[in-house]
Amino acid sequence: MKRTLKYIVLALVVGVSLYGSVYFEPLDEFKKAQNNSVFNAKTLATDFLSNKTQALPAINASEFLTAITENVKEYCLAKGKKLGISDEYNFIIDGNATVLAIEEENVLLSLDENSAQQIRIATDFIFGNAIRDASAIADIGDFQNTMDFNTLSVELNNTVRETIVLPFKKQVKEGDKLYFKGALKVNAKHPKLEELKVIPLLIKFNN
Repeated sequence: MKRTLKYIVLALVVGVSLYGSVYFEPLDEFKKAQNNSVFNAKTLATDFLSNKTQALPAINASEFLTAITENVKEYCLAKGKKLGISDEYNFIIDGNATVLAIEEENVLLSLDENSAQQIRIATDFIFGNAIRDASAIADIGDFQNTMDFNTLSVELNNTVRETIVLPFKKQVKEGDKLYFKGALKVNAKHPKLEELKVIPLLIKFNN
C-alpha cells in the first residue's frame, strides 16, 4: 500500500513538472506571429527608399561615363555588380545635372561636370533588377525561394514609380538643375552606352 502511494505521489510530481514546462499560446497570437515573420517585400522596399538611399554609396556620373566609355568590360568587372553568370552589370551613380529635354519615356540630362556628357532618367518603363542588384539591398542566399527575391525587385520598381518618378514628372521642366542618384544596368557584351537610363532613387531640385 505504501509503495503504491509512493508511486502515485511520484507520478503527480512528474506530471506537475511537465505541465509547467509546456507553453500554451492562444491560436490567434500564434497565427499573428507567423504572419509577422512572413517576408514582406513592399515593407522592405519602402524602408529602403525612405531611409537608406541617402547614404547609399554611388559613383560620380561623369567619372562613370568617362571610365566605362574607355573600356566597358574592364570597368564592369572592376566596379559593377551582377547576379550569377549574367553579362549585365549594375551600378549606382549620382551627380548634378541640367535638364535638356522632356522626352516621352525619359528626361534627358546634361552633366554639370562635363556638359558634353548626357544621360537619361527613366520616367516610364521602370522594371528589371537594377535597383536590387546595384544597391545590394538583399542577397539571394538570404531568401527561402527565388519568388520572394524577385518580388523584392517588383516592389522596389513599383515604389520608385509611385513615390519618385510620378512627382518628378509633374514638376520637372527644361532648364531645371538637379541632383540625382540612381541605378542603371550595362550589358558588357552589348553595352549601347548611348541608351543608358538611370532608374532614380533620389532626385533633388537645385533651382
